[in-house]
Amino acid sequence: MPSLDHKTIIRSNRPFWDLELQDLFHYRDLLLLLLRRDFVTTYKQTIFGPLWVILQALMGSAVFTVVFSGLAGLSTDGHPAFLFYLSGTLAWQYFATVFGSGSHALQAHLGLFSKIYFPRLLPPLCDALSALVKWAIQLAVFFLALFLYNQSASADAQVLPRLEALLLLPALLLQSALLSLGVGFLVSAASVKYRDLAQIAGMFTQFIMYATPVIYPISQVPEAYRPYLAYNPLTFIVEGYRHLLLGHATAATPDYALPSITATLLLFLLGLIVYNKTQRTYVDYV
Repeated sequence: MPSLDHKTIIRSNRPFWDLELQDLFHYRDLLLLLLRRDFVTTYKQTIFGPLWVILQALMGSAVFTVVFSGLAGLSTDGHPAFLFYLSGTLAWQYFATVFGSGSHALQAHLGLFSKIYFPRLLPPLCDALSALVKWAIQLAVFFLALFLYNQSASADAQVLPRLEALLLLPALLLQSALLSLGVGFLVSAASVKYRDLAQIAGMFTQFIMYATPVIYPISQVPEAYRPYLAYNPLTFIVEGYRHLLLGHATAATPDYALPSITATLLLFLLGLIVYNKTQRTYVDYV
């Protein structure tokens, strides 16, 4: 909640670049309350609680290993199949979670938006921070699986993460958060007038997953089509995870990094501006 000596002035007409960022600091207590609410409502009255996050990561990667590596015979570029899919899922799941929440950021909080004022950026920001808990658990699961694999593998077959992983993984995580929020903002703002776009967001999530090297390496893509993968910002993010956690990856190069980072920043800024403009008159369309 804002401090007692803080005054909030609500204006009907403000420039589009006025994002009310200073109010985020004054309403930091509300952010903490929303984070606590999300955690409690997610795991309250469950049998396994946060263990569901671990089961989701393990079962998803196990299915990918059996189906795509075992039955379909897809290459994993020399990486252990289970670790290959586990690292791809780790990168993908955070994006999918934050994008899914961001694409309903306005609609899901209509009851609050129509009654009281608080910075409208708080709910999607809360979702992005809340998803960090799942990401951290899945990262711990990955390192546990990596440890168990190295214990049973020969010295030549062991997988050693790169030393710079501790520094660069947070940067990839930040890029993933900006990208998912930016695209989610655009969908949420557009679906204010066109409600069916929220349904398309679910289909888009499935499409973008198969357009991203989550379950296949780029080496399996024909060379004529590989340059097009650079236009997908998630390509560099997923490959960056594998480069840092598994030792090497095809697309962890400047040729993929520059378009990915540029597209991420543009989408985030565009989505932020459109979302900020739409939230001011959102209740008028409901």
